[in-house]
Amino acid sequence: MPLLRGYKYLEIIPERRSGRPTVRDTRVTVDDILEMLAAGWKPEEVAEDLEIPLEAIYEALRYAAESLKKIIVIAETSS
Repeated sequence: MPLLRGYKYLEIIPERRSGRPTVRDTRVTVDDILEMLAAGWKPEEVAEDLEIPLEAIYEALRYAAESLKKIIVIAETSS
């Protein structure tokens, strides 16, 4: 099982959802979870609706935060 290192519930399977990180043994992606949270759903509601553990919701948030730390932003100043 290709779980992401340091995560109990997240995995990447190239053939599933275009290789985006998903909750183990589901087709639920990290971005599915983030979109629901951004729309105002509570973590408990997301977990219940998607039938995944609440801990998977918090892992998705941690994954997103860690991913953002790896992005390098190159800004161009206007003249």
